[in-house]
Amino acid sequence: MIIRNFAIKKSREEAKKEASRKGFIARLFSGKGREDIVMKTLYIENRLITFEITSPPPLFERLFRRGATPRKSKIEMIANGSTCGVSYYDRRGVETVESEVGEEEVQLSDFSDETLITRGNALARRILRRRVGGNLSLEVLKVESVFRPYHVAFFGEPREGEKDYYLPVAADGCSVKRTF
Repeated sequence: MIIRNFAIKKSREEAKKEASRKGFIARLFSGKGREDIVMKTLYIENRLITFEITSPPPLFERLFRRGATPRKSKIEMIANGSTCGVSYYDRRGVETVESEVGEEEVQLSDFSDETLITRGNALARRILRRRVGGNLSLEVLKVESVFRPYHVAFFGEPREGEKDYYLPVAADGCSVKRTF
């Protein structure tokens, strides 16, 4: 299966070191040691949603200029298809590649595009209301599908019917952080 994904920048060995450092509690509950960590690479589907922002011209511009036109700009959001979490997306320094991966390594989106667009619209409005203010209108320009790679550390061999302790580590080197 050929997919468009973010480039992998972190090796499995680096992810295993990070998982053994961060996964102390999981190792404690599972009773497994550092050598019992099983690493697998998964690609989770995300959606890149591009919105066009239209805002009315400022008050002074409307008063003193006759042909005041609304301002237009764009904002991009990335929506995780697994958790329906949405965050602001900045393309600078992020590269996408096309890769051939197996069917068992791909996890498709659990949520519809409409749900992801609604969540992205709400977050974009919250960000823009704090930064710009005023009445804004948002329209969806395009929705793209891109897969994000994760190295998943399973503590012990995963078995069906048993509780698995795992820790996903982003293989693309990016992180999602709340800043507001």
